[in-house]
Amino acid sequence: MIIIRGLLLFAMFLIVCLQAPSVQSATYYISPTGSDANPGTSARPWLTFVYAISQTRATCGDTLILKDGTYGDDTSAGKISITALACTAGNELKLTAENQRQAKIFDNGTGQAVKISNSSYINLDGLYARSIDNSAAVNAGQGEPFRISGSHHIQAKNILGVNPNRYANSHIIDVFESQDILVEDFEGYVFHRHCTMGFKSERMVVRRAYCNPRGGRIPGGQGLDQGAVGTAGAVMSFYPCRDCILENSIGDGSTSPMQFVEMNATFNGNMLMSGSKVLGSVCYKCNAGNGIYLNARKVADLNHTPQNNTIRDVAIIDFNSRSAGIRVSNGVNNTLDHITILGGGSGVTGILADDTAVGSTPETNSITMSNILVAGMTGAGFQVVGHLTWNGNKLFSDGNRLAFDPSLAPNWTNTSTRAHGMGTCKVWVPTGTAVKGAGTGGSDIGANILYRYVNGVLTSTPLWDPRTGEFPHGAPDLDGTNRIEGQSLFDIHRRLNVNTGGCPFPSNYGDSDTLLPARPMGLRTS
Repeated sequence: MIIIRGLLLFAMFLIVCLQAPSVQSATYYISPTGSDANPGTSARPWLTFVYAISQTRATCGDTLILKDGTYGDDTSAGKISITALACTAGNELKLTAENQRQAKIFDNGTGQAVKISNSSYINLDGLYARSIDNSAAVNAGQGEPFRISGSHHIQAKNILGVNPNRYANSHIIDVFESQDILVEDFEGYVFHRHCTMGFKSERMVVRRAYCNPRGGRIPGGQGLDQGAVGTAGAVMSFYPCRDCILENSIGDGSTSPMQFVEMNATFNGNMLMSGSKVLGSVCYKCNAGNGIYLNARKVADLNHTPQNNTIRDVAIIDFNSRSAGIRVSNGVNNTLDHITILGGGSGVTGILADDTAVGSTPETNSITMSNILVAGMTGAGFQVVGHLTWNGNKLFSDGNRLAFDPSLAPNWTNTSTRAHGMGTCKVWVPTGTAVKGAGTGGSDIGANILYRYVNGVLTSTPLWDPRTGEFPHGAPDLDGTNRIEGQSLFDIHRRLNVNTGGCPFPSNYGDSDTLLPARPMGLRTS
């Protein structure tokens, strides 16, 4: 009996040991007024990131809290640079602002304010990073607020980035050859190239991002071969980005013309531009080239062709570009569904599917368009050339100079040129309109951007604040960059007439008893 009892006690001891965490997590603090001679507590924080982030101090499983103030170039604290730190799920290194966006990391236009390379399971929360224009630094990637390269499972939430160096080919968030990256509740201001970039990356999700270029390209700066001074690139560039998602995001071109999305089938790194989605998103005054551009690049083959991509629940509002709201140049099995494109008086084309000398051929091109409203174009509402396989169903072409091109093709089904009746509403279909309930299965024709997408799944959680109409937004940053009226996220709902401007929310919006059911869109498992 004694032996049995001893064996039982030993077994219980083994179970407890196996269940105990292998690493004891700790919380440390850093401050621009701290000292590396301190123990890293809240009362006595460290000073430099080089000292604080190490295998013997803040590392995997730990949390490093940034106190208020300015870090980076021209300070003693330095910038955030994490290299070859392989953390694991449940044992992440977390870098968190003590007060959201009051910890500012500054770059002088030559490097990156926050750099993560060859690492995994790193979480950023509440950080504010910015660079400046520097004419002495013209190499790609110089002067970026955030750069993630060769890494996987990185999360960046509630962050704000400003002013990548506009003399270089730089972006606010540059994700390079990485996988499983999440950017959530992000604001970006003052950029010329792209707000977020997914270059040769996979399974990158950008959720609830807001981007406003505020000035765009500058004289003598980079990118003038791609757009005039004052214009800017996209909210997100897929270059290419496979199985990536942009959801519930906003591009605001109210101060400077911009694009919304580009999907570049460059086949860099032997990666297809395939399986990606743009969902539940808005571009306001996307007037620099094509609003959304899916394009083949470089070589005439299927590898250099955008394929199996989806654009759904997207509104392109007050469109005045001399190009197309959505252009698909070559492509295989791309889907456009529940889309609203409203011209602002001089927009040329609503949706254009065409063929160029690269990518797929007319014999292999294919596209499906459904439940789409295009209004107010000076050219065609819908135009298809160079595609032998295509169809458009449940389409409204209202007030466009040419409704459909080719006009008599049998591929157009269930079309209308009636007045849509949207009134002042821009991002959802109100009751009493000609497009309400006129779509497939009794759905609406046009976009309804009312509820949140999460990893490609439409949920029943309201996207806009049911009381104020505001889009989800974080705290003001240390410099007040994101609280300028008329060109910031906190008041974008006013420019989009969300629960204002004569477009009240649908009845019972936000009432949990009447929320829409979730609509699966390819649930992600990673």
